[in-house]
Amino acid sequence: MFKSYRILIFFILLLGLPIFSKSSIVYSDQLCNRIDCTEVSRTWESARTYIQHKGSIKKLSISELSKLMEGSHAKPLPLAIYLHGCAGLWEGSDRRGSFLAKLGFIVIAPDSFARKIKPLSCLPYQFKGGLHRGTLTLRQEEATYAIENSMKLDWIQSNKVILVGLSEGGITTATLKESTSTPVLARIIEGWGCHSGWTEYSGLNSPNNQPVMSFVGKLDPWFMHPTLQGDCGKFMKNDDSFSIVYSKTPLSRIHTPLDHKTPKISLERFLHRYVLQK
Repeated sequence: MFKSYRILIFFILLLGLPIFSKSSIVYSDQLCNRIDCTEVSRTWESARTYIQHKGSIKKLSISELSKLMEGSHAKPLPLAIYLHGCAGLWEGSDRRGSFLAKLGFIVIAPDSFARKIKPLSCLPYQFKGGLHRGTLTLRQEEATYAIENSMKLDWIQSNKVILVGLSEGGITTATLKESTSTPVLARIIEGWGCHSGWTEYSGLNSPNNQPVMSFVGKLDPWFMHPTLQGDCGKFMKNDDSFSIVYSKTPLSRIHTPLDHKTPKISLERFLHRYVLQK
């Protein structure tokens, strides 16, 4: 009997079949050696997604989107990974998802609040953020996990993946360091000026040749502290990047510029030039 068992194990190993627990297999992945994939995967599995399908915008779960795309045999599409603000996904996320989907993107918006442990990072109605400094690391993990998962999907144009973020998601978009396994074509930063008293929150970690567009109101009530004032233009690295600062009302005091017509027109032109027409 023992001999038969050894023969069975030999064939399992020969065929490459798993004999360890699921968690062991997950953590053998290079990315998951650096982060807790069991926890961060919840943000991906709970993501909202948006796609233009048969003339209308569909809002789907990630599993519903996968079934739709795998069953349609459609050509691969560009992808926008959308990172929400500190208060989570809301109706504004739906507006941005729908806007990007109308331009031809598949949009995937991970849900940071799907984590079992989600530290409080802001008080939205008091315009107060920065309550948990470690939040940025969690959000960067979510972005990296989403990008790497997306690269494995046959229905995504892997050379046309962009990162879009609002507020806390904008900080994540600005500061994410790319590796060879997590390339993005462009970054869009909304409601963040790239300035902070915390060094890891400050600046742009985009590659030298990557187009970046940022939108911020000069009198945004979230950024009244002196260490938060400024815009991303100081950190931009090429002539294909643009920092738009709104100094006139109402946009000067708005934290969500992409709810308004003029910023959306600017973003649409940017995306057509640097992503969709490439």
